[in-house]
Amino acid sequence: MSEPSAPDGPVLQLGPDTTLTCEDVEAASRADATRLRTTDAAEEALASSRMALKRARKAGRPVYGVTTGLGPLVDEDVGPDEDATPGDEPGRTLIAHLGAGAGSFAPPPLVRATMIARLQTLAQGHSAVRPAVVDAVIEVFEAGLIPAVPEIGSLGASGDLTPLAHIARAYTGEGAVVASDGELVDAAEALDEAGLDPLRLGRRDALGLVNGTAFMTAYAALAVARGRRLLERAEALTGLIYRLLGCSTEALDARLHRARGHAGQVRSAAAIRAVATQDGEPDAEGRPLQEVYSLRCAPQILGAVREQLRHARDLVETELNGAVDNPVFDADGADVLHGGNFQGQQVAFAADALNEALTQAGVLAERQLDVLLSPDQNGGAPPLLAWEPGPNSGFGGTQLTATALVAEMRNDAQMAATSSIPTNGDNQDIVSMGALAARRAHGQTRPLATILSVLGLALAQLTHLRAEGRAEGPAPSLPDWMPAFAPVREDRALRAEIDDWTDRWLAPSAS
Repeated sequence: MSEPSAPDGPVLQLGPDTTLTCEDVEAASRADATRLRTTDAAEEALASSRMALKRARKAGRPVYGVTTGLGPLVDEDVGPDEDATPGDEPGRTLIAHLGAGAGSFAPPPLVRATMIARLQTLAQGHSAVRPAVVDAVIEVFEAGLIPAVPEIGSLGASGDLTPLAHIARAYTGEGAVVASDGELVDAAEALDEAGLDPLRLGRRDALGLVNGTAFMTAYAALAVARGRRLLERAEALTGLIYRLLGCSTEALDARLHRARGHAGQVRSAAAIRAVATQDGEPDAEGRPLQEVYSLRCAPQILGAVREQLRHARDLVETELNGAVDNPVFDADGADVLHGGNFQGQQVAFAADALNEALTQAGVLAERQLDVLLSPDQNGGAPPLLAWEPGPNSGFGGTQLTATALVAEMRNDAQMAATSSIPTNGDNQDIVSMGALAARRAHGQTRPLATILSVLGLALAQLTHLRAEGRAEGPAPSLPDWMPAFAPVREDRALRAEIDDWTDRWLAPSAS
């Protein structure tokens, strides 16, 4: 467990008058000192939706989860009492059966991102939870407590019931939290150590904490934020290849890309060209009129990745800032609306599309690596960029790793959003599999970063070979965003250096 947030830490505002971005969620999930604050509009909306619930109950209207059972038990009457009172906590029992799940525990930043996403939904004022519940959740977040949340268990149909239930149960002193050393600590003990009382939940409070898409949205938001940085890195590395190999920049000409009309392609071409021409137009003498597709068509491919990222961002950020409950309380009309806003199909589709784009970016980078390692394409450098070919194998082993990672990414790029399996007594007869799709998309960011790191290391090796006369061409200084890399004069294991570059390029500071 980490220390409570510092009073001067960064503040993230939550409410219907704020719009969170994927980067907002990522930054707040990684900064231990982050403070969360609800806006005045959020306070008013929370109070209004709570009043809407009270009016609906007074009018005798059935309210799902409050006066009824859950799922296929919706026709069962659970009695009129909704609010938690001493010795009676209906909300605790409502979510107890959801404390299942399987697999590894979600990493702390992901859990914190999930807490933020759910709080932003509650702050919209359509959930009818008690305002005190929101305050209590913020206190747990700022105390640095990380509920232990199994990664597997959500179908993305009634939202992310199981993972969100593990988070909610920790608020009540049940379940466990993850300590800083990775060990599990009883939630009640952790709350007591932090000076917090266990949260008592009414039925609507409990359902409001678990009946939404925060888990999948958090995974997808972090994947989008990482994906943007990795796309920019892929474009910059492509520009470096053009620059070092002396490729003609005709394939990057803005007129060519404007003629096709795709905005993402135009932007990618401009980003690649900016790096390629940093020292002026490359001398293309000796290069082919048309480079292989992994260079010539890089703007088209990475531009398509840009478009998929933009589309995914639009869907994920809409979800992040919307009301994803059931029922939804219309404070203005003083009404309760039963429906399916917890169904995560938009996030599932966005995550699958993002997964596909990240995978193709990995395929492209591995093919560009092959260009650098092949003597018939690398502009007079030795095969495999070996310092002394024969006695040394240079980057032969690292290319095997990059190729293996492409195979892994392709295997994990299967669609999840159409993999519905009926469940819950056939009440959930079609499900989104949004959590699976989002976890897979997020999982693709590390192998992509690793492939890009191998490509970057190979470019650094090429400059060293040139600097010492072992390869033809100039050896310009590399950009500041590339970490220092000692030349491989004699074969050495590069695993640690690959991991170091990967971690650096995944971190927000890499943007």
